[in-house]
Amino acid sequence: MSNKCPRKVMTNNIKKLWLDESGDSGFKFALGSSQNFVITLVYLESDNFAEEVVKIRNKIDQLKEKFSLTIDYEFKFSRCKDTLKREFLKEILKFPIRYKAIVVNKKQLEAPALRYKSRELYCEMIRRLLYDNNPPLEKATLVIDEAAAKIHQKEFKGVLKKYLSRKMIGKIIQMRSRSEIMIQIADMVSGTIFRKYERGNDEFWQIVRKKEKILMEF
Repeated sequence: MSNKCPRKVMTNNIKKLWLDESGDSGFKFALGSSQNFVITLVYLESDNFAEEVVKIRNKIDQLKEKFSLTIDYEFKFSRCKDTLKREFLKEILKFPIRYKAIVVNKKQLEAPALRYKSRELYCEMIRRLLYDNNPPLEKATLVIDEAAAKIHQKEFKGVLKKYLSRKMIGKIIQMRSRSEIMIQIADMVSGTIFRKYERGNDEFWQIVRKKEKILMEF
């Protein structure tokens, strides 16, 4: 596991995180499973994160207008054209957004202890990412995409019950990514990391890496 780009420690606790992923946690490579799987947590270095989210949403709405997109357009890395990706990622650099991410090359999980089943791998990645705990978590709210929650809800609950103190994660809520810009940001950042590892193309990751708190590999 590697820890890249260490940053100055934030004194304030994280109260809210938004999670998304890229790739998949499966091992059926012959049937289309990705070689790499990425999970990303986005948070704000601000005590007034609700106000910051409003500012971010307004700025992204301006971007939609610039590109003649509908007001309910949902930003997904896999769907956006490269020009739009660049503009979106450059806009989020203007805000106190930070992210933590973890990536696994599933084909390199050779040690018996790391031969996870899909569910076990997902739980272990979440556990490692949250247990970085820097900045510290204090009964934080974890926001996940409603679509992903349908697949991983049991895994999240299992992680909380088995590994995490309630002092760290107070609750998990589901939201539709279409209506939650911070989940869309998590998706876009996760996509840059996935492309870096899956395709060897780090163009977009180079844009957002200034916002990187930690990038774990295992």
